[in-house]
Amino acid sequence: MEFGLQHIYYWLGISGITSRRANILLEKFSPYELWEKTGNSLIDRSAFGEKAYDALLRFRSEEFIFRSMDKLDSLGISFITYDEFPEKMQQRETDPPVMLYYRGDVSLLKSDCAAIVGTRACSPYGKDAAKRLANDLSERGVTIVSGLATGIDTYAHRAVLAAGGKTIAVLGSGLDCISPLSNSELGREIIDKGGLVVSEYAPRTVATKYTFPERNRIISAISSGVIVVEAGLKSGALITADFALEQNRTLFAVPGNITSIKSVGSNRLLYEGAVPALTADDICETLGFSSRKISEKPIAIQLDIFEQKIYNILRSGETSFDELVVKAELIPPKLSAMLSAMEIKGLIVKKQSNIFCLA
Repeated sequence: MEFGLQHIYYWLGISGITSRRANILLEKFSPYELWEKTGNSLIDRSAFGEKAYDALLRFRSEEFIFRSMDKLDSLGISFITYDEFPEKMQQRETDPPVMLYYRGDVSLLKSDCAAIVGTRACSPYGKDAAKRLANDLSERGVTIVSGLATGIDTYAHRAVLAAGGKTIAVLGSGLDCISPLSNSELGREIIDKGGLVVSEYAPRTVATKYTFPERNRIISAISSGVIVVEAGLKSGALITADFALEQNRTLFAVPGNITSIKSVGSNRLLYEGAVPALTADDICETLGFSSRKISEKPIAIQLDIFEQKIYNILRSGETSFDELVVKAELIPPKLSAMLSAMEIKGLIVKKQSNIFCLA
């Protein structure tokens, strides 16, 4: 196998040097020059930085690189390098990684993308707003990008899948170490249904308090616009908003309840000039996307035997939790879990006083 540009970018990626350091080096040297000069006793190591040079030298082996790529194949993980990124991801302002690991349909990186982000501890209003915008945008052919975290991210990804659309999840960990663990199944479902899961971190990399904020720049880099649904003053979604502004992406925010601490950050973004995110059509028009629905056909959702039983009961009208326990013949913990799953899928709605009805 001929050793080429893709392998050099892979070498830069696995060396462990930061993307910022790699980009600085690539401004001074071509990729091939980096490969040739590393290990050359005549090179001025100060141009690299001691730690970066030592890291590059440690992994400078064609045999090791080919062996590592074979290992990725065995894990079902592929990668795309900087030279293959869409133009919007190559901007210097995005501090682009030299490579991204992925599972799924990598061509989605070149589609019309919009990010939906927000707090993990969202309110019912935030949940409904995320689901509505994700559903409506995906019906218009927009690929929804988010971070596979709990809360707003999860509801956005789930709504897209329920609508038969496409979604991209950007991880703050390796592809085989999804965090939170509770969303591992969601990650697999995204891939199985034609979506994409990406990460700049190598397999076996565990998420940390540093990797989550760092990956947010990639969420905005992939997207033409970033929609903050709900965010408190210290929400990580505001970090993504900052990246969006630095990268010259359009920043949207969903107007929130002025008495809710969960909306303080997102409402502040509106005060500072973010575009109000009111409808999918408005967002598409602002981003220059087509607002025409790509399909008017209802999406068929597969139900298991218990979900179908609950669904049939609710077809008769609003029903309380206690009534469902009796009619569905399920113990309360089991019923509660089933109702939560159906709510996430967008099948049912929970109203006040533990009353449920079909969505």
